[in-house]
Amino acid sequence: MGSHLVENLVAEGNQVIVLDDLSNGSLNNLRAVRKDITLLRLDASKESSIRKIGKLDGIFHLACHPRSFSFHRPARDVDVNLRSTINMLEVARKHDAKLVFTSNSGIYGEPQHVPMDEEHPIDCKTPYDVNKYASELQIRAFVKEFALKSVVCRLASVYGPRQKVNEKLGWRPVVATFVNCFVTRKPPVVFGDGEQTRDLIYVKDVVDGLVKAFNSEEAEGEAFNLSTGVETSVNCLLQMISDVFGIELHPERGPPSIGDIRHMCYSNLKAQRIFKFEVKYPLSVALKGYVAWARVNIGHATG
Repeated sequence: MGSHLVENLVAEGNQVIVLDDLSNGSLNNLRAVRKDITLLRLDASKESSIRKIGKLDGIFHLACHPRSFSFHRPARDVDVNLRSTINMLEVARKHDAKLVFTSNSGIYGEPQHVPMDEEHPIDCKTPYDVNKYASELQIRAFVKEFALKSVVCRLASVYGPRQKVNEKLGWRPVVATFVNCFVTRKPPVVFGDGEQTRDLIYVKDVVDGLVKAFNSEEAEGEAFNLSTGVETSVNCLLQMISDVFGIELHPERGPPSIGDIRHMCYSNLKAQRIFKFEVKYPLSVALKGYVAWARVNIGHATG
């Protein structure tokens, strides 16, 4: 997501500084704009890193640690998902810069109504959710005390080109994981009965939403869902990917994942109203583009 955002910002004529420890990214993702940006290979959760950041007008704070892995390393989750936010808030306050923070729609927990809007009660189920929401509360405090300009974007399940499985980090996004299985012809694993749903949103739609949120004065101080408002079950997703590849792989079954949410479906009406957010890439279309990218960049399917 970060590399797509950087390309967008560079194309609009902005001077861009990228701060990344590359624990879940690749310099190769930035090859199209590498000569046009300043890259700081630093850990945003460390105070020593932020002292090396110069004058800024705006910050897109995307750094995060995987939700699915947060029970395994909760202390690291605090560092990446909360401490880094505090550091970015200090940078934003110092330079009077606007901060766009990517939070997590999973903070709502199980739905009391569908689709879930921004007024839905918060019910955090993992350390990841807790730290994302704690970051939102830290942002609110800075807004109240220092009149900091900020926007919170709660993201649905993002997928798209350049997203890969990272076993070392415990990063296993569902679309990337299934696509990787089809590329390598390894049986996918479906956890639980597979009827749990996801609100799957294409990376280019998310990036467009983040930029629109940054450019909107009316959005300042508010939280917005960046989502499609469409539920897709894990079983249905698997079949869609199978159809795109034109092959069948019989899935293995595993136990339900810790902290999993049964139904994910989020309203984007507020973002539509305030800064004209729109979904341009429905799953049925965007999935084909992601598979085409994966065939080349993850490896060619054989057989």
